[in-house]
Amino acid sequence: MEPKNKKERTNSVLKFALLFLVTIVLILIAAFFDFNRLPFKENSILKSKVTSAEKELIYQKEFSEKSNEIKALIDSLDTPGQNIQYFNALINSKIVELQESIPEKDSTNNYNIYVNSIQSYVDIQELKTKLKSYDGVDAKLEEYRQELDHITTKYNEAQRYLSSLRRR
Repeated sequence: MEPKNKKERTNSVLKFALLFLVTIVLILIAAFFDFNRLPFKENSILKSKVTSAEKELIYQKEFSEKSNEIKALIDSLDTPGQNIQYFNALINSKIVELQESIPEKDSTNNYNIYVNSIQSYVDIQELKTKLKSYDGVDAKLEEYRQELDHITTKYNEAQRYLSSLRRR
C-alpha cells in the first residue's frame, strides 16, 4: 500500500534537506570568517602597537643619554675657572638638539614629560648662571659691613662731639 501524498512528502523532505544544507553552509562560512580573519586583524594591530612601544623605548633611552650629557655640562658650570659663556652655548646647543628630537605630540604618550624636562634644564642653566654671577657678593657684603661699622663709629664720635659743643 502506497501513501496518497507521496509527492508532497518527497517535496517536503527535499525542501527540508535543502534548507538544512544551506543553514549548515552559512554557519560554516560565518565560523570561517570569524575565526580565521579576526586573529589576523588582531595580530596586525598588536604588532603595530608593539612596534610603536619599541620605538618609544628606544627614544626614551636616547633621551636619557642626551639628558645625562646636558646634566654633566650643567654640573660643570659649578667648577671654578670655567668659561661660562662657552659652556652656556654648548648647553644651549645640546638642549636645542634634544628638543628637536622629540617626536610629534600624537606619536608619543610622554610628550609633556619630555617638554617639561627640557624646560627644567633650561631653568636650571639660567639659575646656575645667575648664581655664578653672585660669586663675589659675599666678599662685597663683608666689605660694606666693615665700612658701615667704620662710618657708624665715626658718626657716633661726631654726635658726641656735637653734643659736647652744645653743652658749652
